[in-house]
Amino acid sequence: MAILKSKKIKNSSNPYLTGAVTGLLAGFLLFVLIPQLIRRSPITLRGLSSPYNNQVTPTPVSTITSDQTTKQVLPEKYNLGVSFGSTVKKLVEAGAIDKEKFLALYQGRGGLPEELIKLLDEESDQKITVTSDNSGIILNLLWPLGIANKTKTLSGGPMGKEYGNQAGNFASTGGWTLGMEDGGKLFNRFPILSLTDDQETLVTEIAQNIYRPCCGNSTYFPDCNHGAAMLGFIELAVAQGMPKEEIYKKALVLNSYWFPQTYVELATYFKSKDGTDWNKVDPKVALGTQYSSGQGYSAINKELQSKGLLPKVEGGGGCGV
Repeated sequence: MAILKSKKIKNSSNPYLTGAVTGLLAGFLLFVLIPQLIRRSPITLRGLSSPYNNQVTPTPVSTITSDQTTKQVLPEKYNLGVSFGSTVKKLVEAGAIDKEKFLALYQGRGGLPEELIKLLDEESDQKITVTSDNSGIILNLLWPLGIANKTKTLSGGPMGKEYGNQAGNFASTGGWTLGMEDGGKLFNRFPILSLTDDQETLVTEIAQNIYRPCCGNSTYFPDCNHGAAMLGFIELAVAQGMPKEEIYKKALVLNSYWFPQTYVELATYFKSKDGTDWNKVDPKVALGTQYSSGQGYSAINKELQSKGLLPKVEGGGGCGV
């Protein structure tokens, strides 16, 4: 067997030069070649504290929604152009509002403003001013009017015609717990606010064109508190002679206070779509099924999500008192 003997080679290189070359090679590998390979690799490396690993593509932030847009949708305060008149007082007298229950509810929420407490006992011609802080109270004052006032809109609408024997089973009726009786027993019962035949027709027409994003129903089918409250507002506005176009404008502001996230999103959508400012959008269009129904809003929401344009707004409320 032949045995190969290794020959010892004498290293004549400078050790400092060797170290420098080795350092340069290591630096090239660490800071240039390896990062490039990692960036090109489809494999995600986990558990390494490298600035090139676990990178997440940031969600685009909306540059469309601004403070100005939000203020257009949600003004600091807004005059609805109508007064409660004697309606709240009559609702108390009829038992549709239990004064003690109503006051007790808001005692636990910091109390009612004095001018709203007076409505329970006194007639008022003062125009209703809505804000983010009192929008829930305004809703709860309009809600019982919408379900208890005796109107052809209720008797001839889906709740009265198709579900007459089950009228107490909806969120707007069964959910109203601030009356002397169950909300279902109050349905379409009291002549709180008198309307002429022409006014009844106009109330029905407008109610059929105003939707809310918590469901797919129009105000003509007021099966939740928002629908009932909106019906109450429409009745007040029509009874006090407000023009139809103005009613849609005011109704859009009310819906916006009750569903702030929805309507700031819609304002963002119109602005991103064709540059239309919210105050230039036709209120009747915005309140229609394409945008303000649950299904319509959901489609807009998904489109905004896909484009990374979702704004974030706080406020609003649910379907309870």
